[in-house]
Amino acid sequence: MGSPFFAIIDDDESLRSSLANLMRSIGHRTESFASAEALLTSPNLTLFDGMIADVHMPGMSGLDLVRKLRELDIMTPVILITALRDRQLDNEAMSVGAQSLLRKPLETKALLDCVARILSDERPLR
Repeated sequence: MGSPFFAIIDDDESLRSSLANLMRSIGHRTESFASAEALLTSPNLTLFDGMIADVHMPGMSGLDLVRKLRELDIMTPVILITALRDRQLDNEAMSVGAQSLLRKPLETKALLDCVARILSDERPLR
């Protein structure tokens, strides 16, 4: 069994890098993408144990990404992140099938708790 593999999807390069570094610091492998469209073309698309995606990005949003993944029958858990405080966004994120929605600035403990919940599922890791 290999270490957990996470996709990081965010148009902000510094946040993408910080999230990837955090995940690697706890022993997880990562692949980073500057857009949802780039993720969707990845040969690793179905290999991720989890994804962390920004809600608001140029092109396809994080919400649209979750919808597209579900449409493709890819059930990989997705943690969405946003700076917006809109409560309706929480409902929409859950209705499209996101694992959770976290607010920026991200609290490391909250993110790692979400990651732990994803990994505690019974799915085998790659």
